[in-house]
Amino acid sequence: MQLFQQIDARTFVHRVDARGRISHVNAAWLDFGAENGWPVTAADVVGRPLMDSIADAQLRYLYGLLMARLRAGHGPFRFPYRCDAPDCRRFMEMQMLYDQAAREIEFRSQILRIERRPEQTLLDPLHATDARSLDLCSCCKRVSTRSGWVELEDAVMRLRLFDSDRLPQAHHRVCPACADGISHAGHARCSTGAH
Repeated sequence: MQLFQQIDARTFVHRVDARGRISHVNAAWLDFGAENGWPVTAADVVGRPLMDSIADAQLRYLYGLLMARLRAGHGPFRFPYRCDAPDCRRFMEMQMLYDQAAREIEFRSQILRIERRPEQTLLDPLHATDARSLDLCSCCKRVSTRSGWVELEDAVMRLRLFDSDRLPQAHHRVCPACADGISHAGHARCSTGAH
């Protein structure tokens, strides 16, 4: 299957108030959730703590550091991440800004590019799983193996996941490279140009 790139120019926005609760989500954010199997309304998420939606403790910690730095007058911050679907890789960028007047932090995500690929059932939340587990990076979607963090397709081959009708449960973590990248983003102001 030949890979091709696709463009999605939407900006997905959510805001967090001074108490760390989601105060706003835009229509594109809601649409993106629905397109990816998470159909919610603004009423479902507004007022809920942001950190409740982040499964990995290390990622919660890193986001907390960035948010504290924004409130202390540093930033804005920008860093890459991936939000893959079973049939594509989505290379995205997060920008975090502080609105001093509203005392809110705004998270703005955009898709930089999309690459289609053969469907990876490991990313399908409805696919049957068994008692095994594996670590999947929340940010780059690489999988932890004995030889390090590798792309999902490589992990499927190395771990022989194609041999079973049931797949391991994916536990979201942050790989060391992504943790370093987010941490470094917090120590430098983001540039105004696109990466």
